[in-house]
Amino acid sequence: MQAAVQCRASHHGVSCSARPQARARTHIAAQHVDQQSAAALEAAGASRRGVLGLGAALLAAAAQQQPFLAARADEAAVEEAAAAAEVQQAVAAPSAAPVFMKRLQDDTLAYAFEYPEATASGRRLPLVFSRKPERYSSAAPLTADARQRIVCELADLVDSVTVSVTVGPPSGILKGRTPDQWTARQVAEQVLVDRSTGRVTSGQRVSLSSVESAAAETREDGVVYYVYEHVSQGSPTLRTLSKETYRHSLAVTAMRPGLGGEPFLYTLNLSCPQELWEDAQAGFAASVASFRLLPTTDRYVAPDKDPWRFF
Repeated sequence: MQAAVQCRASHHGVSCSARPQARARTHIAAQHVDQQSAAALEAAGASRRGVLGLGAALLAAAAQQQPFLAARADEAAVEEAAAAAEVQQAVAAPSAAPVFMKRLQDDTLAYAFEYPEATASGRRLPLVFSRKPERYSSAAPLTADARQRIVCELADLVDSVTVSVTVGPPSGILKGRTPDQWTARQVAEQVLVDRSTGRVTSGQRVSLSSVESAAAETREDGVVYYVYEHVSQGSPTLRTLSKETYRHSLAVTAMRPGLGGEPFLYTLNLSCPQELWEDAQAGFAASVASFRLLPTTDRYVAPDKDPWRFF
């Protein structure tokens, strides 16, 4: 019988001792497959954990950025409030003595203001007309493009103090926006650019003045007035022959539409040498606070009426 079993096994080409070895190889192959599956699952889990970790890191970074962005917004708000406070302080600067003011009213362009006859210390300012009030079409342009024009100017030639009113249409960033979108600093910078003759190599005009502070205020007449303080480099005067001199100015700008609805900017600007600023500041502030656009009468001539007329 044993011989028969051995013969059948030999007939099929498999010996009886080879079967356990085959089963062992099958078991090893199965273990290898299981190990590969386990490794694949482990890799998938690691990949998913990596994605989740990256998402958590991004969320954490965003959470950290939110306080930073909020802090930046708060800083901008604080800076704007500080600028407004500086302007208010300049306008409300106390004087050592009462400053005597004189009123000027022009019905042609419908505006009025007061200007100082002396400084806070009592120093007289003999301001006289260098340009009497006139209509916009006949006024002298500040620059070659004739946008801003001097419609009235007073000057003290001894102390180099000037008081001027200029009128002109908005330009630059203001022209592409409605007046309710203007900011005080934008108005200040654009008015000063239009008053400037400085240019860069490309031919673009640049402002030669530095805006120290700017703020907008709505007065009792319902008009928004933009008050700003600025400093510019000046020329030697009769009292100061230094090559490097600076002028300190306080200005206010208001907007009124012309006949065609186009806005025009009316600006009152008071300027003096830097060394006179502390003494003149109170009078300048009182003048800026008094500036008003008046209700129009039958004597009013809009800036855009008869632009060709020079008399």
